[in-house]
Amino acid sequence: MKILHKKYQSIISSLIFTITLLIFILSFLSLSSCRSAEHDHIVAGVGISAVKINLLGSEDANSDNPAKVASINQKGLNVDNGAQHYSVLVSPSSFISAELAPVKTLTTVASTSKNFNTTTAVSGTPIGIGVKFRVIAYRQSNGNYHTHQDYTVGQPAAPMMLDNGAAYNIIVYSYGTTNLPLISSGEQSNLSSALVNYDDNQRDFMYQKIPFTPVNSASTLNITLRHKIAQITAIVNSGNLGNITNITGGLLTPHFSNGVVSLSSGTMSGRTTSSTGAVLNFSGFNTTTSTSNPVFVNADTGGNATGSFSAAVTIAGITKTVSLPNSFKITPGYKNNLTINLKKCGAYLGPDNTLWKDFMCQNLGATDGIDPFSPQSGNHGAKYQWGAKTGEAGRYISQANDQSNSGSISGWNSTPKPDGSWSDTGKTANDPCPSGYRVPTRAQWQAVIDNNNVERVGSWTNNGNYISALYFRTPSNVRTLMLPATGYRSDTDGALGNRGYYGYFWSSSVDASYAYRLDFNSSSVYVYDGNRKGGFSVRCIAE
Repeated sequence: MKILHKKYQSIISSLIFTITLLIFILSFLSLSSCRSAEHDHIVAGVGISAVKINLLGSEDANSDNPAKVASINQKGLNVDNGAQHYSVLVSPSSFISAELAPVKTLTTVASTSKNFNTTTAVSGTPIGIGVKFRVIAYRQSNGNYHTHQDYTVGQPAAPMMLDNGAAYNIIVYSYGTTNLPLISSGEQSNLSSALVNYDDNQRDFMYQKIPFTPVNSASTLNITLRHKIAQITAIVNSGNLGNITNITGGLLTPHFSNGVVSLSSGTMSGRTTSSTGAVLNFSGFNTTTSTSNPVFVNADTGGNATGSFSAAVTIAGITKTVSLPNSFKITPGYKNNLTINLKKCGAYLGPDNTLWKDFMCQNLGATDGIDPFSPQSGNHGAKYQWGAKTGEAGRYISQANDQSNSGSISGWNSTPKPDGSWSDTGKTANDPCPSGYRVPTRAQWQAVIDNNNVERVGSWTNNGNYISALYFRTPSNVRTLMLPATGYRSDTDGALGNRGYYGYFWSSSVDASYAYRLDFNSSSVYVYDGNRKGGFSVRCIAE
């Protein structure tokens, strides 16, 4: 019995060992299977990804864009993706030129902060500490709202929890302040219908839309917000008029106090309530340049030059309203400087900046509404025989005809006008200058040469070009008068000569059978007498 008992004990021990071994093997296989299944689920997108929100900063629509050169059309206005130019004569001897040009901003992209798991950091073009922004995740598959989270720059920031491997459209927006409105039910529904309102008390609305798919249990989302409202800084230069002592009532129009932004596109619509304008506050007085605070202008002129500026500017104790109606386009998201140059045309006739005399800004017969300091065909004007009236047959050729016909002129008069047709002592009936102006005397032209600096631009080649010109400048090198190298019309048959190579401008003074004129080229400027039958330019001086 004892032997049998020992035999059963051995069998029982073997069975227990076998069962234990089987349990161990089955447990191992089960564990391996679970791990494999878990791996398969992660690859397929099951699980949560903690997404760190990395706000790099902000940008404008024109950030990092290269500068572009803008040409000027006959209306004095150019609209393109770069600078816009506008010019208007305020009087025959004063004008305003304006340029709306993009502010070039270089945005640096910084890497994710190593401490970003605890603080919302900002790099690049900075957004201020304390500014709030909202991040909303929508499913790409159907546009449905998934989750949202509000953040504050410089404050502790929890990651946004998203489904790993799921495709989202991430919408980020901010009003550029320490406030955010309560999220609306529409925002928590579907991206296609999600809207937010423009707030005229918080004008710096910024937005970004980012397609994003988290692929790890921890991901990082880099965000650069884009300004969606136009921003303009106005700069007023008084040039040679004197110091600016005050600017009041500065306004930019149009400006709307309402609007609705689609979160799907970031585009604003529903601008219906027009305000009196975006208010400009200027500083930097008692100098020749005054700059306003930057202002956000809620408008979109649709590529049309319907943006306007107005202000009351006080220079040397005299206040005048400067108005630029329908002068530039306003495009949402662009940051621009509006530079307004106030200029008076003329020259000093006495030493040490004395005896200032106004001249007309353009030659007689030139194109209205273009920059009179720009060397271009529209500033060449008409040509006259000495003593002639505007339009006098055989003694006058208009700018249009002068530039379309370089050959001889049928009926060009071969008999000079008599003494007294123009006069040094007073304005005559034949004098072609408008009221308050007259043809300069020989002595006045000589005084201009003697008391002003000279600057030349252009090629000065005898090829009919329009880009050669002479500037008279003050001792401080402010340009006050531009005379283009207009060439002449022959005293024998009226044929064109020397355009772009020489400039010739009549005086009222005579020399026997000849008359005096101002001549200049690439190296010289002087007063000289010439045949009265030649066709030369006329630049009028104030009486």
